[in-house]
Amino acid sequence: MTFDEAILPKELQMLKAFLPFLPVSIQKMLAIYIKWTELQKTIEYFSRNTPIQKSPDMGNLMKCMKGLLPPEEQSQIEQFADMFENMDMYREMFEGFSSTFTSDQKEDNT
Repeated sequence: MTFDEAILPKELQMLKAFLPFLPVSIQKMLAIYIKWTELQKTIEYFSRNTPIQKSPDMGNLMKCMKGLLPPEEQSQIEQFADMFENMDMYREMFEGFSSTFTSDQKEDNT
C-alpha cells in the first residue's frame, strides 16, 4: 500500500486522475485544492498514527516501486527484486554452512 492509498480518500484519488481531463480553467484551482487536502490529510494521519519504518529489504523496496513505473520498467524491477531475494537466500544459506563448519571445527579442537 502506498502512502497516498493510506491517507487519501478514493474520491480525492479519483479527482487527481481526472484532473488532466477537466477544462483548463478549472485545473489550476482544483490542483491547489487537491494538494491542500493532501497536506491536511497527511498532518491528520501523523497526528493519529505513530510512524513506522519498514525493513530496508531491497526486494520489498523494489516491489513497492514496481507499481509506480511504466510496464516496460516493471519487468526490470521484478528482475532486480528476484536478484535481491536470491542474494538474501544465498547469504542465509552460506551463513548456515559457515556456522555449522565453525561449530564442527570447535568440537574437533577440544
